[in-house]
Amino acid sequence: MWRLVYKWARHTHPNKPNGWVTSRYFGRFNESRQDRWVFGDRESGRYLTKFAWTRIVRHQLVIKGASVDDPALTEYWALRRRRNKPPLSPLLLRLLQGQHGRCPLCGSLLLHADRQPQSPQEWEQWLRAIRTAVRANALTTEPDGSQSDDPVAFRLTHVHCHRWRSGNEPRRPAALAARGPSGPA
Repeated sequence: MWRLVYKWARHTHPNKPNGWVTSRYFGRFNESRQDRWVFGDRESGRYLTKFAWTRIVRHQLVIKGASVDDPALTEYWALRRRRNKPPLSPLLLRLLQGQHGRCPLCGSLLLHADRQPQSPQEWEQWLRAIRTAVRANALTTEPDGSQSDDPVAFRLTHVHCHRWRSGNEPRRPAALAARGPSGPA
């Protein structure tokens, strides 16, 4: 990759010396790394990520003869599933853990998954459902109506709960209607 980028830079400026091309396109663009051969743009600060910066992840092989259907190995398979983090953003994972997986407006679970998706197609379908049903909303006021000191605090809510709370939806969600007239705590 480095050769291709350098070749492009030399082709773009055929009448300039090698030192000029190097100082123009290569440098220490990523401050956390001590690498001065990073290809980037000095004006915008954007740079090309190097392949060497990608961590190598080794996969743990399944023990010989381990079947998902074997009831004696239930704990083994549960442990393997717990090691894999779902492909969610760190913010979304932190908010889910902080809220114990519940919507603060209605109190019901944000994600309804009785088992972890098993295939890439199931993961894609599950993530698509999450994106349409759950939103991260910025908190600008406290529950009692006073202004918050931290305007960038976020919480996860159901989309229908957020619509009900903001007044865009005339009726309450079914989970709140079943609770009674008191509403969310």
